[in-house]
Amino acid sequence: MVVLDKPTYERLFKEVPTYKLISQSVLVDRLKLNGSLARVALKELTAQGLIKPLTIHHAQVIYTRVGGDEKASAKQTASEE
Repeated sequence: MVVLDKPTYERLFKEVPTYKLISQSVLVDRLKLNGSLARVALKELTAQGLIKPLTIHHAQVIYTRVGGDEKASAKQTASEE
């Protein structure tokens, strides 16, 4: 797919932030996107704070979801106070 249609766009913002491992290859396989479109989608998700980079390499960036450990540590800190 070269252009995002509405169902794919909604699926991108709903499902992708829940993945543990997110990369350009994952989006190409699961959402059937073009590689360049997957890169743009990853940049947009990062800009909105839904995912964060985990490993940055010149060939490929691996992302992870935001929240899991951070939410747990925030809850633990709040309960200790």
